[in-house]
Amino acid sequence: MAKKKPYKFLSKTDIKIFILFLLDTIRYPIDRSTLMKIMYENIESISIDFEECLVELVADKHIYLDAQEEERYYMISESGRFISAELYDMLDETFRERVTQSVMRHLTLQNSDTTIFSEIREREDRRFEVFLSATDNQGERFSLTMVTASREEAERIRNNYETRPDSVYRGILFSATGRIGYLN
Repeated sequence: MAKKKPYKFLSKTDIKIFILFLLDTIRYPIDRSTLMKIMYENIESISIDFEECLVELVADKHIYLDAQEEERYYMISESGRFISAELYDMLDETFRERVTQSVMRHLTLQNSDTTIFSEIREREDRRFEVFLSATDNQGERFSLTMVTASREEAERIRNNYETRPDSVYRGILFSATGRIGYLN
């Protein structure tokens, strides 16, 4: 489990890298309320610098901003994604892990532009492959193929994924990483 020590940003650049890393991890438009909640979960206090950094990132076209009624939505752009990929390792590894776990608690495949797909195929050996995948506007999020001995078990897996894709996705991340935080 990641340590819960307060993380200190040394500059506005650190704050911008954090925001880009956070939005890149989320991968879909997120409302300001949820974004702020995730930030509060991971840093000691939010200063006026955070708002200034958001405004600057939007002005520099590293983040998209869409305002609807009373809510603002943020999403990382391609240039923001590029910067995040180049600079995110400047953030402390333990802090990044804690942020990723926090994002996973708020992540939803169902409310994003993610398309889920599942298929059952019978193999020559009379066993059944269950193929599960999720894609979004940035490409494939994950794909998984499992082999079962019975069609009934294959259908159970497929039905569970189709009705609870978020839970299955988090379970896969937990199994692959061993990080219990994905299950919260």
